Amino acid sequence: MKRKWLSVSASSIVIASLLAGCGGETGSKAEPTKGADPVASTSASPAKPVTIKFLNWEKASVYQPAIDAFEKKYPNIKVQYMPLVENDSNETQKKIDIMYASGEDFDVFSLNSTPDFSKRATSGMLEPLDDYLNKENVKYSDEYKAEQMKVDGKRYSLPGKFGPWFILLNKAQLDAAGLAVPKSWTWDDFRDYAKKLTKGDGPTKQYGAFMHTWKDYFLLKKYSLPKNQGIMTDDGTALDADNPMMKASLELRYNMERTDGSVRPYQDVVTQKIPYRDEYFQGKASMLPTGPWMIAEAGGTDKIPATFVSAFAPWPTNNKGDENYSFGGADSLVISSKSKHKQEAYQFIRFLSTEGMGLTKQLSAWKKADVNKELDQIISATKTPDKIDKASLINTLTVSKLPDPPIAVSYFADIEKAYIAEAEKYLLGTTDIDTTMKNIKTNLQKIIDANKK
Repeated sequence: MKRKWLSVSASSIVIASLLAGCGGETGSKAEPTKGADPVASTSASPAKPVTIKFLNWEKASVYQPAIDAFEKKYPNIKVQYMPLVENDSNETQKKIDIMYASGEDFDVFSLNSTPDFSKRATSGMLEPLDDYLNKENVKYSDEYKAEQMKVDGKRYSLPGKFGPWFILLNKAQLDAAGLAVPKSWTWDDFRDYAKKLTKGDGPTKQYGAFMHTWKDYFLLKKYSLPKNQGIMTDDGTALDADNPMMKASLELRYNMERTDGSVRPYQDVVTQKIPYRDEYFQGKASMLPTGPWMIAEAGGTDKIPATFVSAFAPWPTNNKGDENYSFGGADSLVISSKSKHKQEAYQFIRFLSTEGMGLTKQLSAWKKADVNKELDQIISATKTPDKIDKASLINTLTVSKLPDPPIAVSYFADIEKAYIAEAEKYLLGTTDIDTTMKNIKTNLQKIIDANKK
């Protein structure tokens, strides 16, 4: 899995209220909210059987229980699930683009990043959903706890799997270092933990933490902010390079690599193409800033077994006493603008984004979901459930808050690429931090200006 989840943010919400019983059980036993049954509230099932195609990167077993439940409830709508490139969202999206451009027939698919969503929404690839929701008389905020990005005020997606980013920790290595699992901490604490967890030298060195090549790992301290977590401001109108937390994020990673030696050098990660899963699960790095897809993987998979207990800590704050904001959100469930069965496709993503997501053993963004039940299902479905420290996971979900998502701009992929290019020069030692920030402002502003013409 090259890229999972989230480069999108979600609505500012305290998940504690959800754990306290924000709704009933998922599935047919749940008391429906207004408009919770999209088929019943919009139109009767089609007279003739209709088949819709759902494209994704997860293995078929993930979504099949939800598909089975949907087809049982609405027997005249069949769902053909197509995992294009299993466990690889980037390659899956490339294939979807080719299929769309060639006119191949499909109906529903998933997106999991800001660039993916903005590019396809602005290009006309996605079907607007406002009319469907209005016809069903659905108020989005009454149904979902994770807002989705909009383009020009239009809604193009419903939320898929959901959750905040957090710090995944090797509990055995924490115990050996005499360190407690943090319930709330700062980036200074995180850096101190990393130093204490670092052991040895050379090929067998145990690093305190692992940082990947994604842009997320160049925005660590920005992700602790209640707004403007990204490279641009939330309103999509300006570069946010004057925000001191952008510079501080880059300096944090640089100092942990170069000064402390507690994080594997960026050059090694790039040249050796080091997989973050291997680094963590093989015990080569004690801590991993990551997203909610790793909850299930902490219990082990067929490819990578779990040999130690994983604990969870909230995303660190910039200052002691700050609220625990984090990066995160929900995948986007979208409909192809070329779908021949748009109403049926909408009915399916409404089901999947509500009672259906709980059947996939993933956290959902539905307000009626029972989060404790969802966690139990996720953990019990892993290879070794006892390797997941549920108590620390619940605390992490309880205290984590997520901001509203930014406005998507069509050229964000270019902005992200340019930002990473400048950050790389700093981490590789070819530019200092002041030159890096100057280049970020100059070169990224050129992209913004070119797209405003």
